[in-house]
Amino acid sequence: MKPFKGNISFNAQHSPMGAFMSFTCGHFGTRGGIGVQIGKPANQDLYIGVKEGDRSSDVPLKCLPFFQTTRSGGAGAADFQVEQAGPSEQQAEPKVIAYSKDQIERRYGWATDAWKTSDFTFAVYTPFGSIPDPALSDHKSLAAALRPAVIAELTIDNTHGTTTKTAFFAMNFNEPGWRPLTISKSGRRRGFALRREIGVIAEVADHSDECPTLFCRWTPDEGLRQHTMHLLGSCPGVLIEVAPGQKRTLRLSLGCHLPNIVTTGLEGRYYYNRLFTSLEQVLGDALDQGDPKPRAHELDGQLLDSGLSDDQQFLIAHATRSYYGSTQLLDVGAEPFWIVNEGEYCMMNTLDLSVDQVFWELKHNPWVVRNLLDNFVRHYSYVDQVKSNSPSPGTPGEGRGEGPDAQQFTLAPGGISFCHDMGAHNNFSPQGQSSYELPDLTGCFSYMTAEQLCNWVLTAATFVKQTCDIEWATRSRSMIEACGQSLLNRCGQLGILSRDSSRCGQDGAEITTYDSLDHSLAQTRNNVYMAVKCWAAFLGIQRMLGATGEAASDHDNWNRWSRYAYTAAEVVRKHVDEDDVLPAVFETTNPGHGSRILPAVEGLLYPLIWQSLETLKPHGMFAALLETLRKHTLTLLLDPDRRNLFPDGGIKLSSTSNNSWMSKIALFQHVAREVFHLDDDPAIRDLFARADAAHVKWQTDGSGYWACSDQFVNGVAKGSRYYPRIITTALWMEGKSARNDE
Repeated sequence: MKPFKGNISFNAQHSPMGAFMSFTCGHFGTRGGIGVQIGKPANQDLYIGVKEGDRSSDVPLKCLPFFQTTRSGGAGAADFQVEQAGPSEQQAEPKVIAYSKDQIERRYGWATDAWKTSDFTFAVYTPFGSIPDPALSDHKSLAAALRPAVIAELTIDNTHGTTTKTAFFAMNFNEPGWRPLTISKSGRRRGFALRREIGVIAEVADHSDECPTLFCRWTPDEGLRQHTMHLLGSCPGVLIEVAPGQKRTLRLSLGCHLPNIVTTGLEGRYYYNRLFTSLEQVLGDALDQGDPKPRAHELDGQLLDSGLSDDQQFLIAHATRSYYGSTQLLDVGAEPFWIVNEGEYCMMNTLDLSVDQVFWELKHNPWVVRNLLDNFVRHYSYVDQVKSNSPSPGTPGEGRGEGPDAQQFTLAPGGISFCHDMGAHNNFSPQGQSSYELPDLTGCFSYMTAEQLCNWVLTAATFVKQTCDIEWATRSRSMIEACGQSLLNRCGQLGILSRDSSRCGQDGAEITTYDSLDHSLAQTRNNVYMAVKCWAAFLGIQRMLGATGEAASDHDNWNRWSRYAYTAAEVVRKHVDEDDVLPAVFETTNPGHGSRILPAVEGLLYPLIWQSLETLKPHGMFAALLETLRKHTLTLLLDPDRRNLFPDGGIKLSSTSNNSWMSKIALFQHVAREVFHLDDDPAIRDLFARADAAHVKWQTDGSGYWACSDQFVNGVAKGSRYYPRIITTALWMEGKSARNDE
């Protein structure tokens, strides 16, 4: 891996798969550490470094700058001694010197995050892979995939030194409850834990005759100097003295273990409890696997060999870590239950994230997608009605006022749809309800009924295409047909979404996943983004029904879905203006009518993934739609007024909003490259390269503390932080690989 050339002061999540745990570090002057079931970095000071001399030497510690300089949270001696406390007890700040930025080199790969100073190297390894289907897998393969721990190494090369160096790894938990761990009969593995939940075990790699030393006081420097541990201390650690002429590596296992029920509503334990019975077993088993570097470096090499730019590789590596930090595999009723939590919001299986993460999951563990689809049907589907003739929200004199005469719509059959999410913060919502959606709203927290219907259909169609699971498609045929009818009921005669769910209440209107954006993308009805997504959903229904044999048994019924898609396509195409631009919202009185949005093309992603060449043919059934969307995209990208670009070159999804989502930008770029091949034009290729560079700075500078974030306002993370959905960037590897194979 090459040294990272940008701002190296940024947090990254380092996470096992399915444990909702992250070891977060990297941002200078702030805390991190091991966080479990929280949508933010933990609150632990990390002291990783060396001191000259043996452990008793009275010199300051030199550490990576992953700590705050003032003490808080953990008790110190002065808190116990009260009036007896002298100046040394009252001034209990650690004697620690932090390396400056120019003294640290950082290398950031797909599975290796390493910091190098003149004295040592510290690296965290997070190799990832497939999670086997528990119904088909043995204990060993499941344990390897679901072990809730990551490995780090602290390497000190003193081969040319003349004095002993003492290396250490310590964590100030800033709360009481630490305990010592010794988990091997020989005593060569030692560490510490916070109660029964999280802990660290260390060994001296490749030197079975040596073992690290455990220490604890209230500060790391005091702990190193004092040879007796204090159980009231809050800053435990492990150390090793490295004599002149020696090189040693302290290998660390950092993990968690929660044995009890962790959710409400539906009661679930972590699935790893079937494989590991204690924290000690987790940590010890992780070290038993030996050197983590070969597998991590193999993944690093795959990304390096992808042909993508350094900026694109960074965004993929950053996103992969963040995605796994939000994953959670539970055991609910003796069955696996897959969850991806929504970053800082901790909403469970947000469906408008699931539809964007499906591409990654189908590549690595397709069974989790089937699990998600079935659990939405079983627990988080509902049947509604639709508001026919519903006016636009905010239209004067329509659908407003007081009394029964104010209601300007009638109710018509709606159909099946799905909740926005399954709950939040480990609390499953009541069946058929989300934690997010509320009635009588037209902005954030309103219902996303139509979009979630499309999302389930598109996820299911992608699952069937990628897995060829005809048995699931056949078993789900009645649900697929119900989804199709529900979609038709919401479109009415217009061919695109034009009716709001009755769940919105009298004055409410449906919104899209771009919930905190302006009118350009917030409203579902008559929105070009949703119109093209609806077009794709019609084609997805046709594809799934075709997989069940309907194309042969009832060709007319099967073929009608492409006719519905064609109707939707024609509606979209006819709204193009004289500048080759599609309005964001088709209603001329809506403020969003003048907005110019790049996500208009997002729905084209699905035929691309399905390899539906007939759909994307330049002279096929949808040629006019494709050409309209291509011209729209080119016009926006090459706009001389740069209304869809930020001053730094980053991409603005909407010309009228400074709010952009990185995951959606990645999807847009993938469609622009792989459907329209716009980057064959040097001007577009250069524009995208500048955008990628800007987006890296959004993450490192605009979201340094929050690790990988999705939602940025003028390049600063303002929401959707610590977020999984940016795994959409991994699609770029598929596109590059496909082009290289041509």
